[in-house]
Order: sequence, then C-alpha cells, then structure tokens
Amino acid sequence: MVNQMTKHLTEEQVESFKENGFISPMDGLTAAEAQECLECLEDYEKRTGNAAQDSLTLKSHLPFGLFSRVIRNDKVLDAVEDLIGPNILCWGSSFFVKEPQSPTFVSWHADTYYYGIEPQETVTAWIAFSPSNLESGCIRCIPGSHKVKTEFENAPQEHNVLKRGQNTKNVDESKSVYMPLEPGQFSIHHECTVHSSLPNNADYRRIGYSIHYCPTHVRETMYDPVDGKKSAALVRGVDEYNYWDPEPMTEVDYDPVMAAHMVEIRRQFMSRNKGRA
Repeated sequence: MVNQMTKHLTEEQVESFKENGFISPMDGLTAAEAQECLECLEDYEKRTGNAAQDSLTLKSHLPFGLFSRVIRNDKVLDAVEDLIGPNILCWGSSFFVKEPQSPTFVSWHADTYYYGIEPQETVTAWIAFSPSNLESGCIRCIPGSHKVKTEFENAPQEHNVLKRGQNTKNVDESKSVYMPLEPGQFSIHHECTVHSSLPNNADYRRIGYSIHYCPTHVRETMYDPVDGKKSAALVRGVDEYNYWDPEPMTEVDYDPVMAAHMVEIRRQFMSRNKGRA
C-alpha cells in the first residue's frame, strides 16, 4: 500500500532508492499503451527508414504527440515526484533497442559522465515497451554506486550501444542486481548509478524508453553563448529558476519540423561533449 506521504512509491521504496540508487519495477503504462508505443516506433522506422536506436536519441519525444504524452504520464511522474519533488523538468529521452538474437550490449557506465549538469540530481525512468528480462538483456545496477566516486574511460567495443565506449573501471559484477520489466512497467535509477545490460538472446526486439527528469533548480554547466540556454519541458509543477528555455510540445502524430529540431539539438549536444563522453 502506498504511504499517504507519497504518491506512487512506498516509503520503503523511497529509502531503497536513496540507499541503492535504483528501484524496480513500478506500473506505468498499461499493456495496451505499451503496445501502442511499440507500434508508433516501428511505424516511424518503416516510414523514414531510420533505426530508432540511432535516430531517436536525446530529445526523442519532440516529434511525437504520443511520446510527448508518455513523458507526462501521471504514474511515472508520481514516482519521480516522490524522489525529487513536485517541480519537474524533462530534459531528455532516448530509445534503447536491441534486435532479436543480437550481440548488442551496454557497457558498465554512469549517465552522469556525459550529462554536464549540476547538481547531480537527474533520475532516469526506463519504460519497457517489450519484455525486458534476463534473456532479452534487461538493465542491471550496482547497488550504492551512486554514492561513491567512480572512474571511467572511453574504450570503444564492437556491439556496444555506447559508441564512445563509456566504461566504468573496476566494477564488481557479482554485486549487480537485475531489473526485469514487463511491457508498461518502469524502473528508475539515479544518474550516478553504475549500470549496464547484456545482449538480447530472445526472439523479439527488446525496446525501452529512457526519460531523464530533474528538479527545476538543476542547470546545465556547458552554456554556449552561441547556442544559448538549453531547453527542457516543464512536465509538473512550476519553474521558478528559468535555467532552461521552455520546450515546445507537439500533439500531432508526427511533426517533421520538430523532428528536424531534434536532430539539430543532438548535433549541438555532440559538439559540446567532444572529449567528455
């Protein structure tokens, strides 16, 4: 039973997140809603010829009315609010797709290595659109790793989803905890939590949606006088700080103008982060 002081999580879950740096699983979308998201994603791939894994990164919600609504899902935001408070920005979202029987994996890393924002209070909600389990390569985390300073290196490897090969040094894999999810369920991890995922040995695509939320007092540290402030969507509460430019939301199925905007934001991000990640 959810404690009255929280909206979605129990007090035990909140304490577990503080201690371990992650919680899972929580119910977010219905199975039908997850299927609708899956079909929207695959329709995009068929119409454009672009793989979601490569093209829908950083601000993937921008071109789609559906995914702009997903980042505002009440159940997800209730859980996020229980962890970071009522004033919430979404500054990023990306798809993670592993094809059936694929050797693709994600190396041990912490997201904070290449975020460039402070304070380090971003949390990531990872929503499954297809079954994410030990067979299909679900996320696994190192408990408590968000509370210690970790070192990383860029060591590119074949089949690593992280193209620059972001890799945390000296990880004790025996301590890892797996976070299996059914379609529509989600996990949350802290930006400093070390995590990874193994290859997909299942006969279906493992598809997850990674959404990055932070309190409104968080700011980006890599301000560029040419590009100006970066944008984020206020998805709950009020923004009394205005560290980020307001981000427009589309309600149409697919907006090509916003798609082009997404591509440009990604280009700027990659340019600013050369040598960092």
